Amino acid sequence: MFPQTSQKGDFMNHNEIISHLSVLDVNPSEIIYSITMETILSAIVQRLGEDALTLSLEDLHLAREEVKEALNHNLDERDYIDMGLDSWEIIRNL
Repeated sequence: MFPQTSQKGDFMNHNEIISHLSVLDVNPSEIIYSITMETILSAIVQRLGEDALTLSLEDLHLAREEVKEALNHNLDERDYIDMGLDSWEIIRNL
């Protein structure tokens, strides 16, 4: 089904395998999950209610940067990818 070797006779490398799988109508740049500024604004309004109307553009930019920093510092997406692939392997092997 999938070739095990590249044209040089060596095993396919990581990028060659991804390239091969991408031919199967999978968009490698597809975004799977995202947090938008709308999501952050909604959370701000939920916390502050009408007081959110007093916020400045600078306040909103600072909130955005703090959320980005929190995500970068605390989120290891590999754990979530591994959990999803664990479930996928179980379902695939049923």
